[in-house]
Amino acid sequence: MGIIQTAWGGTTIDRHLKGGDIYNSHIAPLKGMQLAGILWYQGCNDAKLLDDALQYESNFVALINEYRDVFGNKSLPFLYVQLARYSGNAYTQYVRQGQLQALRSPGLNNTHNVAMTVSIDTDKGTSVMVHPLGKDIIAMRMASQWEAMHAGESMANMPSGPLAISMEQLGKGKAAINFAPGTALGLQTRKPIYSTAASTQHVSEPTSQPVQGVKVADSYGHFVEADAQISGSQLIVSSNQISNISQVSYLWDIDPQSSSLLYNGEDLPASPFVLGQ
Repeated sequence: MGIIQTAWGGTTIDRHLKGGDIYNSHIAPLKGMQLAGILWYQGCNDAKLLDDALQYESNFVALINEYRDVFGNKSLPFLYVQLARYSGNAYTQYVRQGQLQALRSPGLNNTHNVAMTVSIDTDKGTSVMVHPLGKDIIAMRMASQWEAMHAGESMANMPSGPLAISMEQLGKGKAAINFAPGTALGLQTRKPIYSTAASTQHVSEPTSQPVQGVKVADSYGHFVEADAQISGSQLIVSSNQISNISQVSYLWDIDPQSSSLLYNGEDLPASPFVLGQ
């Protein structure tokens, strides 16, 4: 097995796009090579400035399209990591949102064989580091996705944590969160192991606590803590402070500290998100 490393630390995504210096020196010369797939873990530097963070989705979608074009494969497996917890960059949550939205972006030429690994629970308690521990956990999750792609599985059968795609109001102070098909089977709450005791086979533990880290907002964008209950393949959120819920967020922070997270039946964590109507 051969690995071509094109990584360059401390770079924003625009330098990896067509016309950027890293693209020109690291990617363009490889045009036409046959690859088994691309593994992508980048975005920390785009989380330093709000403008860069807000542009991440469009830039990232363009990058996926460009790389597939360079290597002459419209469905080349492209697997990427959503940013882990890190306390050092102010707009990490916006980059995570861009990474989530890229999966279903209308600008993506082909959504087949594109998958995101959620890493919000993988840092082993080292979220103060820009390169937190837990790469073994991330690698295991990405490997399972690539194996599913190689086996020809549909995207609905791709190993993935719950991916929120829409919210619907259920009446006064209540709303439901819907997830992408196949990602929300067996919803449950689990407690991440935020210590070096975590391993690929033991990332989280069962808990009787409800899902934490959920907030709701009114039409003015004012967010407050909310209750969250699992109901089949939906997450039902409620608040006695806001009667007309216009937005719902989950783990919307650079370094969320919630101790009870949402997982599916495969023990894969839900992606952080913000949704609105």
